[in-house]
Order: sequence, then C-alpha cells, then structure tokens
Amino acid sequence: MARIYQVPSHTRIWLALAVLLCSMPQLVKGPLWQAGLLLLVILIRWLVELQRLTLPGRIVRSLLLIGAVALTFYSFGRLYGPEAGVALLVSLFALKYLEVVQQRDAYVVIVLGYFVCATALLFSQTPGMFLYVILCMTVLTSCLVGINHSDTRANGLLHGKRALVITLQSIPLMMVLFLLVPRVAPLWNMQVGGDKARTGMSDSMSPGQISELSESAELAFRVDFQGEVPPRAQRYWRGLTLSHYDGRTWQQAVPQGQSESEYLYRRGSEKPDWYQELENRRSSEQKRYLYEVIAEPSQRRWLFSLAVPFPLDGDMALAKDMRLVANQPVSQRLAYRVESIPAATEVIGLTSQERQLMLSLPQSAGRKARGLAHQWRLESSSARDIAQRALRYFRDQPFHYTLRPPRLTADPVDDFLFRTRRGFCEHYASSFTFLMRAAGVPARVVVGYQGGEQNDLGTHFLVRQYDAHAWSEIWLDGEGWIRVDPTGAVAPDRIELGLREALENSEDGRDLLADLGLRSFSDGGLFAKVSQWMDYVDFRWQTWVLGYDSAFQSDFLENLIGAVTPVRIAIALIVAVAMLMGLYAFFLLWQTGNEKLTLMEREYWRLHQRASERGRPLVAGLTPMQLCEAISDQWPKAAVAAQNWAKYYQKLHYDPLSLPDKQQRRHLRSLRNRLYKLLD
Repeated sequence: MARIYQVPSHTRIWLALAVLLCSMPQLVKGPLWQAGLLLLVILIRWLVELQRLTLPGRIVRSLLLIGAVALTFYSFGRLYGPEAGVALLVSLFALKYLEVVQQRDAYVVIVLGYFVCATALLFSQTPGMFLYVILCMTVLTSCLVGINHSDTRANGLLHGKRALVITLQSIPLMMVLFLLVPRVAPLWNMQVGGDKARTGMSDSMSPGQISELSESAELAFRVDFQGEVPPRAQRYWRGLTLSHYDGRTWQQAVPQGQSESEYLYRRGSEKPDWYQELENRRSSEQKRYLYEVIAEPSQRRWLFSLAVPFPLDGDMALAKDMRLVANQPVSQRLAYRVESIPAATEVIGLTSQERQLMLSLPQSAGRKARGLAHQWRLESSSARDIAQRALRYFRDQPFHYTLRPPRLTADPVDDFLFRTRRGFCEHYASSFTFLMRAAGVPARVVVGYQGGEQNDLGTHFLVRQYDAHAWSEIWLDGEGWIRVDPTGAVAPDRIELGLREALENSEDGRDLLADLGLRSFSDGGLFAKVSQWMDYVDFRWQTWVLGYDSAFQSDFLENLIGAVTPVRIAIALIVAVAMLMGLYAFFLLWQTGNEKLTLMEREYWRLHQRASERGRPLVAGLTPMQLCEAISDQWPKAAVAAQNWAKYYQKLHYDPLSLPDKQQRRHLRSLRNRLYKLLD
C-alpha cells in the first residue's frame, strides 16, 4: 500500500530550505562527500515531488546510513568528538529528511534541525554566525507553522511572516534569561579543533621566521585598557622567553634542577618565593596597567601581556621569566584580564642555575662575534656600558632593516654582523643577545608583538601578525631584567610608528607594502570604515555577550538587585518573565479587539456603508447577493451594475486556488465605483 504524503505542499519548500541552511556551516568546512550526500537527498525529494521517482525503501536508506557512518570514520578517524560527532549528526539529519512522509516525520526533522543549527556555534561564535543561526531557527519555525496549516487557501510567505513575528517576540524573553539565569560554562568551551593547523608564533626562533610571520595581516589579539594606556613605544607584548641557543635557533628552556612548581605559579597553588616578592612589590607600586586581552585561536598555550603580568583569571599560570601560560591550548577565542606592573621586574632574582643558562653559548658559533664582545668587556666598566657599545655598533655600522634579508650561512651570527648586515628584528635580537652573553652579561631573547593599532570607533587596540617582534633582555645587578631592543637602534620608526611606517622609510619597503597588502584602518576609504565597524561590532560582541561570564553577571546583578542570592535572582526572574507575559497578553487582547479587515471584507463594507448612507439603512450580515438585491430594490437602474459586482466579488472571494492579484482587485474596485454613480 502506497504511503500518503501528509506534509502540506506549501510547506515542502520551507522544509527543504531548512535542511539546506542548517547543514550549510558543516558543509562549508566538512568533507566534500557530505555536500554530495545532501545534494543527492534533495534531488531524490525533488524527483519524488514531480512524481518521477518513489521514495527509497528501507534497504536503500540502510545502505546510505552505513555509508555515512563509514565515511565519517574515514574522514575523522573516529565517530566521537565535536568535529566527527557534528559531521555524523548533519549526515543523519539529511538522511532523516529522506524519510519524511507523515506529519510526525516532519516534526522530528524540525526538532532535530534546531539542534543541528545550534552546533554551528561550537566552531564559530561571531555575530554573523549568531544571526545565521537565528535565520535557520526562523525558517524551522516557518516549517512548524506550515505543517499545522491546511492546504486550503494557504500561503507559504504567510508562514515566514508568522515565524518572523514569533522569533521577534521571543527575543525579549531570551535577553531576560541570558541576563538573569546563573551562568554555566557554555557548550563552546569544550576543546574543539585540536587537530587544526597552528597559527601565529612558534616556540622557537631562527633567522627569517618572524619576518615570514610579519607578512600576514591576520589578527593576533585585541586589547582593551581600563584607565591609562602606555605609549606605543612601550607596548611590548611578551609571549615567549627563549634562553637556549644551539648556534642557529633560540628555544625555550628551564634552568637545570628547577621543577615546574618552582618556575610556574598557578592561582590557588603554593606561592614560590619569587612570586611572593612580586606580590609585595605589586602592593606598593603605583604605576600599573589594567587591561583585557582577547586572543585569537592559535592552538598553542602561550599568551601575551605587558611586563610584569599578574593574571586576574584562574585559567592561566605565570612563569618566573614573566610569561603567561594557558592551562589548555587556545583553540577558541580566549578573553583574559591582566594587571601589569613594569617596575616589578627588579625584584626577580637570578639563581646560579639561571645565570649559567643565560650565559650559555655553543662552542663553535660566532668566533668573530666573541672576539668583538671580549674587546667590549675589557674596555667597559659595567654591563650597561657593554650594552651601549653594542647598540652604538648597530647604529654606526651600515646595518639595514628589511623584511626580506639575504640567506645566512652556517654561522648566522658572524655572517649577519660582519657580512650581510641586513635583517629583521630576529636578526638583531639574536645577534645582540649572543654578544651580551659572549661579554659575560646574562641575556635572553623575548618574542611577541610590539605596538598595536587603535580602532577609532572604540577604545580597544588591534595587534596583528605583522606586529610580531623580537627583542632582548639583559640582567643588571640591582635592576633585574632590563629590556633592550636593538632594532630601535637601526630602525627607530619600527618602535615609534610601527612596521608599515618603518618599511615606508626603508629602501625596499614601499614596494613590499604593496606586495603584501599591509594596510591599516588609518589608510582611509570606504573599506577602512567598514572594517572598523565590523571590528567594533565583533569586539563588543566578544566582551558583552561571549564575555558575560559568572563574574560579569555577579557585578551586573549586584548593581541591579543588591546582594546576589538565589532567592533574589529567582524573584527577579519571575517578575521579569511575568511582566513580559503580561505585555504579550495585553497585545493579544488588543489585537483581538481590533481585528483588521481583509481586503475583500473592506470591499464589501465600503459598498454596504455607501448604500446605507444613500438609502434605507441595511442590516448587517447580508450575503453579497442579498446586498445586491437590496440595492436593486432601492435603485432599479443600478440592478445590472450591482449584479456584476456581486458575481465578480463572489468569484474572487471564494476561489480556493489563489488570492486576487492586483489587476483583479483594480477591476473589482472599478465595478464598485461605477455602482457608486448609480446610487446618487
């Protein structure tokens, strides 16, 4: 026995559109076979609609199911986890659409669709994705409206209008629940994208590595200062400290004999001695910067901050070398608050193991550089004097700052210092640190970002990949670790103005800027204005919506209801929801008492009122033909015109196939106007 398709015809296009839209985010980033599977399902449904094909039987559907599961396992290597789980869910969602026959099947697809469109927020939480999910939910609601409407005089566009009204009505309630319901960790806090390619800065530095990174204009992180903002020349965003050098590459290292608990402090754990000294200086020091950083996904654990950072959030740690470390790789946008006190660096001591590490050099590297450093040591009275001699050497000799330096030989330090003398920031930081160590001054390389560009529409700064930078730190007795940036001795514009301005002033910079497309908001034009607005909206979305955590909510509720207790929150929630429901009820009652007439009803009552005004009052409730007879009795000469109007009116009003179009309405109005003239 053939199965009868119970879904109304005017809803089928909405259902197909809902399946397509809800699956689209996964299809864009997922394997190609998923798009092919969905297209196959939609093609089959279309042929079924045209009665050129019957719905596949149980065997075919089972084979498609087995194939979807097998391909998911082949593409992801597993059937569990966020990526594989969502891919499998979307595939089963498409196959379920192939089974829709009865109304309850449509209900299952619609309810499943709400869940599928929400999974898109696992991988992207941008404002655009949020609006897209709202669109998908509106289309699904249109399907829900349509399957509960009969085929008689139904209009698919009317379903969309009603669904839009329902969605708009739900927004105030959604906002109340968002603000008042106690915050829990959102679903997108789970670690997704762990197998994605890593982006941004790596955990080592070799010649040419940062210059390659600086050819990208992608966003690294945003910063929003609360209070005083340091000048651009002081905005050094440290990410990694590199202490071990093998002759070509600088890498991270921990002094021999030190455990992680001694070198790394996490909130809530036992405080090591060096952190207690920092805290004592923190309470007495006045010069400080308070800011929030929103880091882009990098799949790495290191974070960026000014010196010396004190983390205000519990999901990160502070290392003794003044770098922040996240507890998990940053696979999604991460917001964290930091307080930095630059002067606190002088209280951090230097153990004998650390001094040994900060002076270590490979025996075979930089023989000529060692000789130069040894000469400076003999001629200098202090470590600061040695550093000044090195900076003077970079200024006096014909060194050049370039993003595309020549390739170095097997001994990068000597080759750069005495032959090519053309390099980017990593060349200067590496060679300067080598010279300092060779002269007996403890030194290390720090890599991160320098500068940042402010969005004129707000107060936050954007730090991009082309702001990547490397500098040095040297240890001075009584002063602690002191930042020294040898790049500033060769290209001071890089520190004061930024990479783009520095390249514009260099010999090959302007052509390079055009090739790389490194442009900023300040370049002007319509595109720059649009970019500023998009960045501002995205930043506020991140801080106000995604950043609305339990601490933020606690502060908000404390200002709203005073002391935050479960009872007060429950009362506020009940009152707010009751007020909204009361407004909705009032609106519905007002709509019921002021129902608008349809087009055909207005046409009827206009003629009824005109006939009542010109002759004897007519009773209400007359049919179109009874109204025609009443007019004919009072105005015999208008009988033919009244009959023409009544017949045409009935034809349009009771036609179950379609609503009257514009031309038909105009003709009906002309018949009524012709009848008006005969009533005078």
